[in-house]
Amino acid sequence: MGSGTHLVIPSLDRVPLEHHFHAGEHAATRLAQALLEMNVADTRDWQRVRRDPTDYVQATLNRWIDLHGGKAIRRRFCLRLTLSEVIDEYLDAGESDPDGQRLYLFLHPDSAAFVVAGPTLELLGQEHPRLPASFYRLFTGALNRWVRTYDHTDAEDHVAMLREWAEGEDEEYEIADVAAAVPVHLKQKPLGLRTLRRIEARARGEAVKALLAAALELERISALVPRPEVTDEMREQLMDTNSPLPAALVVFAENDLVEAQFEDESQTWGEASSEPNLILPLSAFDLASIRSAFRTLAAVCRTLAAASRLIDLMPGNEKWVSDWEEGHASTSGNRS
Repeated sequence: MGSGTHLVIPSLDRVPLEHHFHAGEHAATRLAQALLEMNVADTRDWQRVRRDPTDYVQATLNRWIDLHGGKAIRRRFCLRLTLSEVIDEYLDAGESDPDGQRLYLFLHPDSAAFVVAGPTLELLGQEHPRLPASFYRLFTGALNRWVRTYDHTDAEDHVAMLREWAEGEDEEYEIADVAAAVPVHLKQKPLGLRTLRRIEARARGEAVKALLAAALELERISALVPRPEVTDEMREQLMDTNSPLPAALVVFAENDLVEAQFEDESQTWGEASSEPNLILPLSAFDLASIRSAFRTLAAVCRTLAAASRLIDLMPGNEKWVSDWEEGHASTSGNRS
């Protein structure tokens, strides 16, 4: 019998609904394969990102960070990890790396973690007069090993520059005396690590004991892996950038002179590109290079997570908490 007149609707079964074209992403594609070979990447992410190599690498980085303290990091820090063929976004990747093998992981802060140190220093000073300076050196030193930390030393440098600018001017300027606002305990000579461990073991108060134990642990984790050196090629790309933006602001009290200098300096930080806090170079075709970069990244994550847990123990910092959720942040607990 005749079928009659009717319309036939074509079927799209087993036909790809979209195609992806990746121009200039050869290195990222090779990195995705290498991470899978190294058992760093998870095969389940491949389908979730719809077989996009760049998104697959990003998903792997997010998973890696979460495995090495991501939740604790996001509680206090607002940082952005970027994978790129160049450090400077205005540079042509083909000119700097014609083979398309080199990649960079670099760390930028979106805002600065806010840390009030005054109450902690007062508490430690009651246990031992040299404990505040020792604790402060451990805390800021461990952080500065990996990310820029703005504190009273930066504020003093800023006011020194202002005084230099004001010299010879007819008009008089009121310039803050940051040095006079530094607690007297910080002018003591810091104790050595061995002495600090002895004091921590016999400390009378549980709060002091916990603070010292966390600070010593932070120092240990921070020093496990050496920071990668900046190569000549990297310096060439950084020629037109400003100093790194602070990832943490350490003050003695809210709205003190240190914070005032930070706010004053921050007015000009958006005028030009800033150097990343950390740059990890790697070759997408060299497994040893990739392993080294991810080993360093793990150390950085553990350091930031340990710093976040230490800040949680420091009195006066209960409200300075970020509410990041799955990579998105509200920076109400930080200083932009």
